Amino acid sequence: MTACAPSSGAPPTGAGAAGRVVRVVPDVRGLDRVLDYALPDGLPGPLRDGTIVRVPLQGRRVRGWVVGCADEAPERVSLRAVLEVVSAGPPPAVVELARWAAWRYAGRLRPLLLAGSPPRIVPVGPAVTVPAGRRPGEGGPVGAGPAPGRPLAEALASGAAVLRLPPASPRLGVVTGVLESAPGDGAVLVVVPGQRDVARLSAALAAVGWPAAALPEQWAAARDAPVVVGTRDGAFAPVEVLRAVVVLDAHAEALVETRAPTWRADVVALERGRRAGVPVVLVSACPTPEQVAELPVVACSRAEERAGWAPVVVLDRRGDDPRTGRYAAPLAERIRAAVEADPGRPVVCVLNRTGRARLLACGGCGELARCTACGAAVREAPVGAPEVAALACPACGSARPRVCAGCGGTALRVLRVGTARAVEELASLVGRPVAEVSGPLRRAEPVPQAPVLVGTEAVLHRVGAASLVVFLDLDQELLAPRLDAGVRALALLALASRLVGGRRRRGGPGGVVVQTRLPGHEVVQAAVHAEPGRLAEAELARRRALALPPSSAVALVTGEGLEAARHVLRAAAGCTTARVGDRLLVRAADAATLADGLAGLDALAVGVRVEVDPVGL
Repeated sequence: MTACAPSSGAPPTGAGAAGRVVRVVPDVRGLDRVLDYALPDGLPGPLRDGTIVRVPLQGRRVRGWVVGCADEAPERVSLRAVLEVVSAGPPPAVVELARWAAWRYAGRLRPLLLAGSPPRIVPVGPAVTVPAGRRPGEGGPVGAGPAPGRPLAEALASGAAVLRLPPASPRLGVVTGVLESAPGDGAVLVVVPGQRDVARLSAALAAVGWPAAALPEQWAAARDAPVVVGTRDGAFAPVEVLRAVVVLDAHAEALVETRAPTWRADVVALERGRRAGVPVVLVSACPTPEQVAELPVVACSRAEERAGWAPVVVLDRRGDDPRTGRYAAPLAERIRAAVEADPGRPVVCVLNRTGRARLLACGGCGELARCTACGAAVREAPVGAPEVAALACPACGSARPRVCAGCGGTALRVLRVGTARAVEELASLVGRPVAEVSGPLRRAEPVPQAPVLVGTEAVLHRVGAASLVVFLDLDQELLAPRLDAGVRALALLALASRLVGGRRRRGGPGGVVVQTRLPGHEVVQAAVHAEPGRLAEAELARRRALALPPSSAVALVTGEGLEAARHVLRAAAGCTTARVGDRLLVRAADAATLADGLAGLDALAVGVRVEVDPVGL
């Protein structure tokens, strides 16, 4: 604990007379310290942990969170006084949860307290008791779509479980089922991947008689609402009395915070439910290997699971003549048939590469088209660019004509196309208008009105429904150089099945089409047979053989102080380190051992970044 030394400007205030000292985490980036301040007689006290106050710090007035109290000040130390109480903040239980998360993910406390704080000032008030909310028969419509009765009851009875629901199953029915059947009083906390999911689910709940507080905008109302809905920060929602916790699409990558500390919302939600003694249900169409290994999995009947996955057509490209191009022969006919059969819903084509051409080679000598300045692969410039700048380097920004640097030839073959080139080629191939959907998810631009849409995986999140979803290059996802490549690929196929609506159009032209040269891959087979467990079993076997998560706990350390960090971690009990290029891989038998070992590493002082449970391993 560090005492806050007086700064210039105002005389120090001793804590002896008031007899009250609060410990504050300043809301200052890069400052990882807890400071002591005196609480003057003019302010109410004692302050609850989590209360946001304003304090003096090195000549500035900064905000901070109260994280503890003491009766007396340290001896021979004069403390500066708290200036004012600013706002209500995360309740004490959430502050303790943030402390745990800071230990578990080897990070600072400030970002986690910030995740649980209101976006604007909320008056400080007494602790609230959350009402139980509406019960069946008390008025208002009950339920919304069929809830998975038996599987949901088993998941709730387990205390913490994975509820494996097919993609097309209504998630609203799960939430209303928990609201109507979870024991006890209090609020149900629902964590979803994106802000659009928050808006849709809270509106749907309100329509069936359950007033929901949507985070972060309705942070103050979340303290006494029967159901609270939020994104990954919702795991730190200001709910004081919990009845149950539900995580929808628990496999989604959006539930992982990629900024340090790199915490996972599903893991934090499980810990919060354990501390509160309430059931936690992770709902997922394709649970991750970590979730399958740690929790019991409750699934629907075989018939229900098959009905919730769309029929998957695999276009095996291994035997195709290379001269036929980048699209299998039946693809154009399938797209045209889907457009004619269901003109109200678009055909969505997914290609996780933007631009016109991402990799080119000379048609004469085979030399790759590379930048003459930095050596990076050049790309085709947008349509309309001058001929002298037909090739652009994404690394250094230089441009040059469309000429081979090896032999001077002008005939360049496109080895890897982007979405812009795919739009041009599909429009010519299909004979229908094709539009590109580009830009980040947060952009409010409307989706183009066209029968065929092409975009990166973001198009799956921006389109509400589709008659057919086509993955133009699934092998790019299957062979991505990351540990969870298969999990991410199956998650995309599950999302595509949700847009199509499962097998409700059996026998029609709708469904999911994948172009691949790996038709026997467990991801493809899991989607074809509507058995996501196939991938989980194969992944767990591989990871056990390689001692990778969940068979072990790992962290990646990057930055300039790798050698200093390695020296510190060598002394940590139960941890081993290995230098992998410009990264340091830290491994332990379990998460607790890894967290204890990383606790002795001061990342700020050493100059490194620690990523626990890395998504890009």
